[in-house]
Amino acid sequence: MNKHLARGLSASALFCIYSATAVPLYDVTVATDGSGDFRSVQEAIQHAPDNQQPYVIYIRNGIYQEKLEVKRPNIHLIGENRDKTVITATTANGTFNKKKGKKFGTTGSRTVNIDATDFSARSLTIENGFDYPANQAKAKDDPTRIKHTQAVALLISRKADRIQFKDVNLKSYQDTFYTKAGRTYVDDSRIMGTVDFIFGHGTALFEDSDIVARYRGDVKPGSPLGYITAPSTNIKKQFGLVFKDCRLSKEAKVPPHSYGLGRPWHPTTRFSDGRYADPDAVGHSVFINCQMDNHIYGWDKMSGKDINKNKIWFYPEDSRFWEFHNTGPGANARDPKRPQLSAEQLIHYTNQEILSGWQPDITLGAKSTIQGQVIHTGMHFPAEITIKDSIGKTFVIKTNKQGHYHTGITGMTPPLLVSADDHSGASCLKSNQYRSVCSSAIVADVNNNGVTTANINPFSDLVVSSLAANEGIKGPQLLLEKKKLPALSHQAWLEANQHFTDAFRNVVKQHGLDPKENWNPVSYPKAYEPVMREIASQVIHNRGYNTKTGLASKTYLTDLEFRPIINLSKIPDYILKGNQLAETQEIVKEAKKRIFIVGDSTASNYEPDVFPRMGWGQAFDQLVSDHKEIQVVNAARSGRSSRDYINGRWLSQLEPLVKPGDYLFIQFSHNDEKCNGAKKKRGPIDVANLCTYPNDKQGNPQYPKAHKEMSLQYSLERYLGFAQYHKMHPVMLTSVPRAKTVKNKPGVPIRPTQHTTKQNKLHGYQFFGSYTQTVKDTAAKHHIPLLDMQSRVRDMANQTKGDEWKHLWLAVDPEEYPFYKTRSSGTLKKPDTTHFQEKGARKIAKLVVKEIKHTDALNQLSAYLN
Repeated sequence: MNKHLARGLSASALFCIYSATAVPLYDVTVATDGSGDFRSVQEAIQHAPDNQQPYVIYIRNGIYQEKLEVKRPNIHLIGENRDKTVITATTANGTFNKKKGKKFGTTGSRTVNIDATDFSARSLTIENGFDYPANQAKAKDDPTRIKHTQAVALLISRKADRIQFKDVNLKSYQDTFYTKAGRTYVDDSRIMGTVDFIFGHGTALFEDSDIVARYRGDVKPGSPLGYITAPSTNIKKQFGLVFKDCRLSKEAKVPPHSYGLGRPWHPTTRFSDGRYADPDAVGHSVFINCQMDNHIYGWDKMSGKDINKNKIWFYPEDSRFWEFHNTGPGANARDPKRPQLSAEQLIHYTNQEILSGWQPDITLGAKSTIQGQVIHTGMHFPAEITIKDSIGKTFVIKTNKQGHYHTGITGMTPPLLVSADDHSGASCLKSNQYRSVCSSAIVADVNNNGVTTANINPFSDLVVSSLAANEGIKGPQLLLEKKKLPALSHQAWLEANQHFTDAFRNVVKQHGLDPKENWNPVSYPKAYEPVMREIASQVIHNRGYNTKTGLASKTYLTDLEFRPIINLSKIPDYILKGNQLAETQEIVKEAKKRIFIVGDSTASNYEPDVFPRMGWGQAFDQLVSDHKEIQVVNAARSGRSSRDYINGRWLSQLEPLVKPGDYLFIQFSHNDEKCNGAKKKRGPIDVANLCTYPNDKQGNPQYPKAHKEMSLQYSLERYLGFAQYHKMHPVMLTSVPRAKTVKNKPGVPIRPTQHTTKQNKLHGYQFFGSYTQTVKDTAAKHHIPLLDMQSRVRDMANQTKGDEWKHLWLAVDPEEYPFYKTRSSGTLKKPDTTHFQEKGARKIAKLVVKEIKHTDALNQLSAYLN
């Protein structure tokens, strides 16, 4: 792991999270532009810790001109994209090695040399870029023409064993893949070459891969262009090169009957009595259930040298060459020169027997299953479960009515993203319609050929959100929308899980359990289920809104008073105080009267990170709540319009909390006003997701045909309907004003008319008018108490002098509050004229109390206020 991996984590914590199974998350990154930990793959390998732990290197897209040497066990390479992450060198057998003063030779020509155990690579290209066609096009007397053109892309050396590849390109012409020893597994990959391009002594199993014969123009018509295999398997070894469910295809121009399935290679070897072709190299090459194009003609012979250096021939019938159930124009089971496996022989061609008991885990085995439970108070069951792997393979199943699921995951490549969608809305991603309740989990530690536990809950979703953010992906759902699960950081995974473990350690202890024993949000044992159900019932979980795209974004967690319980870090930490969740749950449940506030960022609660920014609802809670008689639940959310607050599933979060007699304070319009479709970039997105239109001058609702939900009055009436259904007392508030003068400059006196829209030069508005008047009209129509906070706050602000208004709205010294050093507004030089700091929020909270007391219809509520 890299030098930053254990930052903030104890040794015991690392031990607790790190399982014996290799976790397929990256430790370091490589990027040619310097944005990673290293610029070259070899440099990253050389910095691997001096131990046997898995070391995973994520290689970003780029051309890496280097010859790799892997001599440390447990090195794992993950490319960003199979075709765009390329490791390449351009040396052939006959290329002169200046450092050693001689030619490279076949072995030395390799681009990548694996000479250690337990190596894996996926989603990248390993290429020997030696230009074979250009070399062969040169005149034979050209001194630059290389005679020995073997150019190995990948070499599996003598110390190598348990080597795995998936979703890789292996690309060269002659001698692409050379295995000298050990066991190699290749799945879902592509190998390209011409002459003997898969060859050697070792055992290699190829599954579901493309074996591509390349064109070469340097052979006489009718002569073979090449051979797929050239095994030199020792007679004592049962298996050599085995292909299952592969596709033998060809490049354009490759003629029919031009490629042999293989020929027997008896490499010249030094023995005690001389140097000659190894008689014990009785090659083993088998093709099972493969599709063969018409370039395939069967097996062929190969020459060698006897002890007297005379040419001798070795024939396929003296080798161990077989086929079984191949199809396509290149297959011919009736040809007596193409022997077929018998049923008795086929029994022995299981993966386990071919690989001598080793079970590769880059592709999960046939007995691999996954099970788990979804714990989420807002989700309806059965829910749909989507499982996506790191290559793009996807399975979709349903939970039962209790939220449990179980399915096979054979063939998948860890890590896995498991996502739950209850389909109670139109989508987990889009915000222009009612959104579904969705949650997810990252499964990094998978039990190959066994049962993997993958539970889903609000806390597992936060881990996913953190890992996504670390890769620049805004939220769990966008991660799921990727064609395949991208490489994810091991360090970020460790930190996110450690934050969870630390946050709820005491809760686990209170249940008489050990927080060190597998206490994480995904794979906790059955005994910990009551703990998870308890803490999941004590949080509000939802996903935010990306203003640039209009799509769902990162995960948010709050207590039941909608107070944030995580900070704003990329890998958020929990900011809980004592038994905050349980105590808040009890307070909200037991208070005699509750005031629920729904609205936008001018009222909402804020993380300590952004202090002194504060919403008036946050200050109102602190001013009014006494936890027994009356309790404020400030459910206002930043950036929300009246329409999006419902579609984004914030209003539905109140359903299990409210009870008859509660108050619902409704204050919207700031974000409802975002209806300028001609505004660059965000305009159409805002209109689609946030915009509601005000009433016209006669008080009639305005909205596009068949889109009544885009009327502000209709949207507000939905809240009144919610209150009526739950027998609550609705109260409407006009939105607070911005600190803008009549000349639209920051400051006071504040212009008297706010929250109105009018047509612009680009005709960006379909409808326009006064949002404030629409709020008033709606309240009057339905006889709802109205608090005119726009007027009250404006009057209060206009009594300030000079720059005193800056102490109310958000205008702070960034030296005193460093968070604002990188913010576009909120500073003394560039005030935020919409949002408030602590002093302003507290003044507005007092004005709200004053307005309540002056409103006859709220006399009962007034009795609870100091």
